[in-house]
Amino acid sequence: MKRAPVLLLFLVLGVFASASLGQADPPQSASKDPANSAVAPTAPPTGASAPTPAAPARPRAHFVPVLVSATDASGNPAMGLTKEQFSILDTMQSVQPIQVFKGSDIPLHLAIVLLVAPGSFSQQQAAAVDLVQKVVRPKIDEAFVITARGKKPWPSDRLEWKQDPAELVKTIEGLDRNAGLADAFTFDLDTAETELIGRRSTSQIYATGGPSVFDAVYSMMNSDPRPARRVIVIFREAWPHSQGFGQQVNTVVEDKLLQVIGMAQELHIATFVIGLEDPRFTGITDNNLGKNYIPLHMSGGSGGAAYDTALEKSKLRAYEGGKTNVQRMAAESGGAAFWSVKKNYTDAVTSIANLLAGQYIVTFTPSDVATPVHTLKVTAGAGTRTLAQTTFFYGPPK
Repeated sequence: MKRAPVLLLFLVLGVFASASLGQADPPQSASKDPANSAVAPTAPPTGASAPTPAAPARPRAHFVPVLVSATDASGNPAMGLTKEQFSILDTMQSVQPIQVFKGSDIPLHLAIVLLVAPGSFSQQQAAAVDLVQKVVRPKIDEAFVITARGKKPWPSDRLEWKQDPAELVKTIEGLDRNAGLADAFTFDLDTAETELIGRRSTSQIYATGGPSVFDAVYSMMNSDPRPARRVIVIFREAWPHSQGFGQQVNTVVEDKLLQVIGMAQELHIATFVIGLEDPRFTGITDNNLGKNYIPLHMSGGSGGAAYDTALEKSKLRAYEGGKTNVQRMAAESGGAAFWSVKKNYTDAVTSIANLLAGQYIVTFTPSDVATPVHTLKVTAGAGTRTLAQTTFFYGPPK
C-alpha cells in the first residue's frame, strides 16, 4: 500500500506539528528556526475533509510515550522486558511506567540518509541494503531513502514511503552518488599555502540557510501521524560537524545542533549514526609529507613546519569535537553512533538491527515539574543496556 507522496517542492510552506498530545514547543535553542527550517505538509487521507481552521484547545496529556532500545551485555536484543523491569527518572524524580509495548508489535518508520562521499558511497549503499533486508518487514514497516550534501540537486520533487524491501533495495542501488539535498552541517577550513613564509591564510567556512536534509526527513516523519517507532539511520562524517575555532562559529554550530536534536526529541525520533572515519585525522596518513619549508634562521629551524604542526593539532581537536557533536546528535535522541572501519560497515548495521529488534515503547505520567523541558533517564535492570531520548517537552499546548 502506498500513501500520497510528500512533495519536497512545498518544503518551505509548512510548520512542524507536535507528534505527541500535550507536548510543549521546545525552547528557542532546541526548536525550529523560522528562517532556516522547512517542512512538508501532511496530505490528508483520501476522502477526508479539510481540517477546520480553529481547533479547540487540547487538555494537558496524561502520559508521554518514549521509544527505548534495549540490548543485553553481548549486544543482542533484550527480549521480553516487562513494565516492572523499567525504571524512569523524569527531571530527577522517579515515575512509574503505565504500559510497555513490544517494538515487534508496532510498525517501524525508517529514514535512511546516505552521504555524498565518493570514497565510501558504494559501501554506504551496501550497508543500507543490508539494513533494509534485516529490519524492514513487508507490508508492516515502511521506509524512505535520501542523500545529503550532493554536488547536484536531489533529482526528484518528492519522497515516498515504501513498504516493499525489494523496492527499497532498487531505490538504494539506483541512487546518484553526486546528488542530494543540502546538509545542515557544513563546517570546513580553507588554508591557503605558498612557498613563502608569512603568506598563509586560514578561513573558517560554515554555510547556513535554506531547507536541509534534516528538514525533509522530519517532515516525512511528521506526515504520518499513526503510532510507530520512528528511526533515522544516517551516515555522517565528523569534520562538517566540528564546532570550529572561535565563539562565532561555536555558537552557530551549537544552535544548529540543538535545533536538530530538539526536533528529533519533540517528534520522538531515534537517530542512529554510521560514522565515516576520515584518514586525515586518524593517523593513517601524514598530511605534511612531501612539503618543502624555507628556514626562518640560519640554524635551520622551520617556521613553516612549526606552523603546520600546530595547525594539524588544532584540526585534530576540531575533528574530535565534530565526532562529539555527532555522538550527541545520536545519544540525546535515543540512538547511538558507530564509527565503523569494516567493509560495508557490517558491524554497525548488525548493532543497529539488534537495537531495533529490542525496542519498546514505554508510556508514563510525567512528574509535576513546572518546566516544559524535562530530563529523562530510562533503565531496565542489571545487565541491560537501554537507549532513550534524554529530554522531552511537556506542557499545555499553545
